[in-house]
Amino acid sequence: MALIIFICHGIILCFHLISLVYCHLYCNKKPDKLSREKWPGVSILKPLKGIDPNLAENLESFFIMDYPKYELLICVHDENDPAIRIAIPIMEKYPNVNCRLFIGGSTVGVNPKVNNMNLGYIASKYDLIMTSDAGIKINNLALYDLVSHMKNDVGLVHQMPYVLHRKRFASMVEMVYFGGMAARMLISTSVLGLHIVTGMSCLIRKSILEESGRMAELGKYLAEDSFMGDCCLNRGYKVTIGSMFATQNAGTYTLKSRLARWIKLRQALIPVCILIEPMAFSSIRGAFTAWAVYYLLNYDPLSFYFCHLMVWFMFDYTMLIGVNNGPLPCNVFWFAIAWVTHEVVLILAYIESIMNPTVQWGNRKYKQQWGGKAVEI
Repeated sequence: MALIIFICHGIILCFHLISLVYCHLYCNKKPDKLSREKWPGVSILKPLKGIDPNLAENLESFFIMDYPKYELLICVHDENDPAIRIAIPIMEKYPNVNCRLFIGGSTVGVNPKVNNMNLGYIASKYDLIMTSDAGIKINNLALYDLVSHMKNDVGLVHQMPYVLHRKRFASMVEMVYFGGMAARMLISTSVLGLHIVTGMSCLIRKSILEESGRMAELGKYLAEDSFMGDCCLNRGYKVTIGSMFATQNAGTYTLKSRLARWIKLRQALIPVCILIEPMAFSSIRGAFTAWAVYYLLNYDPLSFYFCHLMVWFMFDYTMLIGVNNGPLPCNVFWFAIAWVTHEVVLILAYIESIMNPTVQWGNRKYKQQWGGKAVEI
């Protein structure tokens, strides 16, 4: 057991080094623009629900981004949803943008996001479909970047999630997680061909979805993004990541609840995650590895543990600078506080996933089945 733990620690260390090098070489690179006629059209599905303090700012970014040919399909499930009052004035402000508002949705499964997007999907006219969450503020060149990665043998391109810095300390904690552990996991698995798809902002070929059963098939799963990736791989297409990040700009802070939901989804898709998930947490992995080193090499476990924390602290700090594409909005002291806090939040989210496997999404609750399908309870 000690040897297995020690080997796992070495593998994760290699993952981090791979992601660190990749991030500094390939991330945040501006795409080369071809003539406007050579860029294919893109249908953007934008599901909205409720009002977020930054919703207007996020939504407007899709009206002013730089891309020659796209349609924006805004989807709202409830006709009384206050998000409609935000969307309509922005649509009127930019009449030259090809934008339509779909109200009502249609129930094709248990996934509320998929149900909300279905009418927009049916009306979409381009073969490239982009799905983008309400909390995303898109970079001006992000769509160029996604499309430029959509080679002939690629079926899906997704953006790695990151966050814009906001004023509260919780924003820094989110930056540490998405710019550290999340980025490391997504980059290293992508480089090694072990794909983890995030659906916050991704581009997929409509033809693949049509062959896979359209939205009705996606609606069976809460982790619809993972199934989208499977659809591509099963048809011989590749899944890849873009060089730009999906910048989350929500006005509220829900990291712990989102982490708990994502952990529950992973455990249903890959049950062994129940056991191996804690090894992704630096503090937990360090404790297990300190014991393994003591058992195998008779080395002082406490000294090893503190050295481990210091090394991974510096790794994550360097990684975050690369993801952020420049200096961080805080000094090293506040980064250290945020780093420790995010480790605590990860552990609490994991404990919650074990104690309460029921997935809560908005005001709805779901029971996960092995393999990823879900039923509402």
